[in-house]
Amino acid sequence: MQKSSLLMQQLFEFLTRRVCFSFAVCFFSVLGALSAIPAMIFMWATIPYQTEAVLIKDIVLCLILVGAAALMHYFFYGLGRLWGRRWELASLRVLNDTLTDANIPSDIPTPTLKDISYQLERLPIANVKMAGMLSSPVVIIGALQELIYPGDWLTVMYVFRGAAIAWITYLLFTFLITEFVTVDMRRQARKMLADRNAWEGSRIAASLKFKFGFIIILMFNSILITYGIATSQVIKSTTEAIIIFSALNLVIGGSMCTLVFISMLNTLREIQMTATSLSDEQQAHFISGSIDREFINMAMGLYHAALKIIGYRDDLVALNLSLEKKVEERTEEIRHLSLTDPLTGCFNRRYLAERLPQEIKKAVRYKKPLSLIISDLDHFKMVNDAYGHQAGDLVLKEFARLISELYRSNIDWVSRYGGEEFVIVLPETGAEGASVLAERLRLTLSERTITHDGRQIHITSSFGISGFDPDTPEDRISADAIIRAADRCLYQAKEEGRNRVVVSRV
Repeated sequence: MQKSSLLMQQLFEFLTRRVCFSFAVCFFSVLGALSAIPAMIFMWATIPYQTEAVLIKDIVLCLILVGAAALMHYFFYGLGRLWGRRWELASLRVLNDTLTDANIPSDIPTPTLKDISYQLERLPIANVKMAGMLSSPVVIIGALQELIYPGDWLTVMYVFRGAAIAWITYLLFTFLITEFVTVDMRRQARKMLADRNAWEGSRIAASLKFKFGFIIILMFNSILITYGIATSQVIKSTTEAIIIFSALNLVIGGSMCTLVFISMLNTLREIQMTATSLSDEQQAHFISGSIDREFINMAMGLYHAALKIIGYRDDLVALNLSLEKKVEERTEEIRHLSLTDPLTGCFNRRYLAERLPQEIKKAVRYKKPLSLIISDLDHFKMVNDAYGHQAGDLVLKEFARLISELYRSNIDWVSRYGGEEFVIVLPETGAEGASVLAERLRLTLSERTITHDGRQIHITSSFGISGFDPDTPEDRISADAIIRAADRCLYQAKEEGRNRVVVSRV
């Protein structure tokens, strides 16, 4: 069965390429006329033909009319494309112009894709209407010609009854075959529209009630055919009648149930795929491969539910990212505050304890010098006593601003060591460069006047400098050793009269 389905698909693609898409659909749907064979057997078994010539006449006439109807059907559905013409129905033109290889191009514009999807959805009904319009003359002419010869009204009714059964059976199978051969194309069109957020459902798809009506009609036809054949001279036993009836119903029921089961199976499989992919996909790709309106509507509801779930998930992810970003920003802000002196804006002693060992390791690793300056404002307590603590705070801020004006802000950094003491760390700077900076700070501060409440304040500072060169032994280098050495130099500067710079090495 799988092999025959593959051959059918290959033939369908061949006809699409050589002629056109609608002709390939029409070719298989017209083959649905073979489903009328049981009705032909019914007519042969039940119509009381007087002579064999009359039977042959009816068969020949039927074949001529059916052949003419099939050719007209092929003509209206694109037979002219075989000769480079465009003789199909205008509504089918967009399908034949676009679906040249039984596949929808990925770059097709959305309005054209919507039109294709609509035409694919209405194609089964449109094909049945065309088949009914072209095959109904076969029924009518086949019945009316019996009035001419042999002119028996009873024979006319027999022929009309059998032809009507064949006609109904042909139309039902035409619908089912058309749906079957176009289901993949309709699925592809729906998926492409859904990926573009342009799928609006399939309102004209046939419902399951319609399919169940098919089953009832076909089973009723099978009952009529079985009863007619069983009561004729052809069937000699009840067993033969039961076999015929069972075979007809198995074919009809099996075909219909298979189609419904495939629709349900496809829908359930896609529900599972959608549920498992919602956690990873950024877009809902759930489109029903069913041919029944109920399953398509369920797919539509689940598709929109999937879109909402993805939207809620994306909103939640965005909210989490926003919260994480705010937490990181707040954490960084808190950390910055914890490492910054609130009065002067310099780093604090905690930052000095964390950062200085890192700077030392870096300097040692890359064989670079490093220097450290400790400054202490001279007689700062007298400023507080004479001018007040607000004046003292102003002096500290002005001194910190003075340092920021003179040192390399992209490399050097300063921290408030405590009270009126400041530590300036100078990476890649030797003792000579550090003493130059300290001297500039000392002179600039001594020449600067700080005004507070209309009163002028003059203040100086003492500086102690320490550090190491690339040739300094590593066992002598440590943060504590550098700070102690600079602190001793600062103490010496104080002892020697203040407002001066003293330098030493570790």
